[in-house]
Amino acid sequence: MKFLPSRPKPLPAELDRRSRAALALFDAGQYAPAERAWRAHLADCERELGPAHPETLTTLDRLGSALFRQRRLVESANLHREAHRRAVDAYGRGHPDTLMYAYNLGCALVVVHQWAEGLPVLQDVLRRQRRRLGKFHPATLTTAKTLGASLFVAGDAQAALEMLETSHQLAARAFGSDDPLTRDIADNLEVALRNSRRV
Repeated sequence: MKFLPSRPKPLPAELDRRSRAALALFDAGQYAPAERAWRAHLADCERELGPAHPETLTTLDRLGSALFRQRRLVESANLHREAHRRAVDAYGRGHPDTLMYAYNLGCALVVVHQWAEGLPVLQDVLRRQRRRLGKFHPATLTTAKTLGASLFVAGDAQAALEMLETSHQLAARAFGSDDPLTRDIADNLEVALRNSRRV
């Protein structure tokens, strides 16, 4: 899962304090307390800022991530889906925030093997990131890695290997073979190769 960068406008002081406190809980691995804090924060954001405010959408998405870490996967996917739906309405499908929410939605869906919805979401994110950010951007390569691994688990080994091999070549070319992202893609590729008929 990914989180959005800093907000474009300052929040009211109390909302900002609570947002930071909830994120600190999440970062400390205290996912259930973070969930409770974000649920309360979400209700206040919707009331004070509106349902489409950037902080409201960020909180909705983060709440989904807190549930994901607690393995409440269907609930998590539903919240990521709602964050993505609101972002599409507010910003459009190609906006960077919308793509972040879509990526998190796709991750949540493929983990519960909802391939029919999850794979097209990740494929759409990848297409848009390639156009907007370029094929060498870390976010693009991260999505390609996730999509490649998901395709393999879904049973499409050929497409998965092609995706992971290409992504590994691009990452190595852009960042070098010792870069953490390059190594992560290489690990995924190695697992896929080891478990495929091509070994």
